Amino acid sequence: MDYDRIIIEMLDRIKTLEDEVAIIKGSINTFDKKIDAAKSSKKYRRLTELLANSEGKPVSLSFKQIEDIIGFPLPDSAREHRAFWANTTSHSIALSWLSVGYKTVDVNLSSELVVFEK
Repeated sequence: MDYDRIIIEMLDRIKTLEDEVAIIKGSINTFDKKIDAAKSSKKYRRLTELLANSEGKPVSLSFKQIEDIIGFPLPDSAREHRAFWANTTSHSIALSWLSVGYKTVDVNLSSELVVFEK
């Protein structure tokens, strides 16, 4: 038996399978991002669109500007708790910036200002 040839064939098959798994993982990540975008698309769609069209530049917005963009008042917690602006997928508003690759990098509750960056 030609064990060297068998080992090389097995290694080739493993490499092919690793490549296929990487493709599948990439597809899953893309699908997850689409789901995240869909979750945020209705209520905070306008904020998502503004950030998506910002060409990767940092965006500073006052809470009032955000309210004007989304078309309704932010909840009281936005002005009272820094955690409202956390970069977490458990908050629908956070999905509006996370789904387009932005994160909050600075939140000033007293000035009512938030800065988003890619």
